[in-house]
Amino acid sequence: MAKLTFLLLLLVAGAAGAAEDGFAGIQARLEKHTVVRAEFLQMRTMKDLQRPQLSRGRLVAWTAGGVIWQIEQPFRATYVLRDERTIEIGADGTRTERSAAEDRGAARIGRVLRAVLKGDAKSLDDWFEARPRIEGERWSLTLVPKAGSLSFFVKSIQLYGADFVEGVRIVEENGDATHMQFRNPQAADAPSEDERKLLVGE
Repeated sequence: MAKLTFLLLLLVAGAAGAAEDGFAGIQARLEKHTVVRAEFLQMRTMKDLQRPQLSRGRLVAWTAGGVIWQIEQPFRATYVLRDERTIEIGADGTRTERSAAEDRGAARIGRVLRAVLKGDAKSLDDWFEARPRIEGERWSLTLVPKAGSLSFFVKSIQLYGADFVEGVRIVEENGDATHMQFRNPQAADAPSEDERKLLVGE
């Protein structure tokens, strides 16, 4: 699940009234979306590599069910992040399942991503402190992990967008960085039948 660590995203601090008011405006935009589908482009730069690593794919985030993360390039794989388990599906259809107890990091990632796309500050307050900023229709958040497991490898996270989260930049403590762009986001009231089966097993 190392490929998914870039999904550790969002929160509101509640440290000052201005920050609370700023996040309330962001939250109002994001919480409208029950299901979000989008394309993603990820660029990861590492100190030991001369060229950035690029990957592309699609994601589906359902606030009530979980996240489907489909990598299409440079290889094909699908990760399904539920609260209680993680499912990895290879290009040949091979499925590997792990319970939340076996893969706690992935389970947390799924909860965090859904909270980000929904704008659920309450769920994320334990992990981050944040400085929200709104300029017209645009907004941004600069996030710093609180003391705990995330602070050992994440230095800061920056998010930006308008009606949707459009991009995320994560800087790690070792100097590596990941920039993700979410393109062509589409909101829906409910997942498709295939998405529902993956996310809740119905």
